[in-house]
Amino acid sequence: MQFPHRVVIVTPQLVTDSYDNPTPQLVYGDDTPRRTVWGLVQPGSSAEPAQPGRQPVLTSWRLFTASPVAARERVEWRGQVLDVAGEPSWWSPRFGTHYEARLTHVQG
Repeated sequence: MQFPHRVVIVTPQLVTDSYDNPTPQLVYGDDTPRRTVWGLVQPGSSAEPAQPGRQPVLTSWRLFTASPVAARERVEWRGQVLDVAGEPSWWSPRFGTHYEARLTHVQG
């Protein structure tokens, strides 16, 4: 499988509370770890669900890569910030391990 796209994987940092316990809040700021990997990004679907007072556009993508991707990471690609939806899948055929992550982007 060829990976023609360069994507940036953003790994969130856990915020600790006043008692040094990790809280569920994740921070994706400028000082969070980032790594650039090669991948293949393919379009998935797009929807405009009806919600009172809001008109969002939900777009999904699929990312194939040879580098592991975690569930709460984000992907920066072509000026968009995409969330990893769920736990990524991985396969180990004879020619090498690869990972597949479903990505979502909410606009509006």
